[in-house]
Amino acid sequence: MASSIDHIVIAVKDLEKSKQLFSTILKGEFLKEMVLPEQNARAAYFLVGGIVIGLETPLSEKGDIHNFLERRGEGLHHIAFNIDEIDDLHSRLLDSEVKVAGFKKSHGLRKELFTHPKSSFGLLLQLIEWEQPFKESLEKRIETL
Repeated sequence: MASSIDHIVIAVKDLEKSKQLFSTILKGEFLKEMVLPEQNARAAYFLVGGIVIGLETPLSEKGDIHNFLERRGEGLHHIAFNIDEIDDLHSRLLDSEVKVAGFKKSHGLRKELFTHPKSSFGLLLQLIEWEQPFKESLEKRIETL
């Protein structure tokens, strides 16, 4: 699989207002809403043009989304790309000027790494290598939300 966009996350202050605006403007297909306890956030996901778009808002004054909103305000939080050979990429990045902000393996699901925004155009990039059957199926990946 060549690199492709997996999903995009937008940090928002008011999830309900943002969902309405997002639905009105982009006519995205609502997928689901859920709490992300590890990020101390609530998220709503839409499918637009084959790409999953997440709107995330903090649950309290803690966590990455809260900190992002305090520093930068509402807007693009991160873009995630599907890639192959993430272990090799991880090794190459560790030997480069690109700072890796995190590397995680979820056995049977995916491996993912994040680049630090200061190393990647001011953007937090999430790079994901999905395992089968998720690699070839958007529908299967959506089930993991």
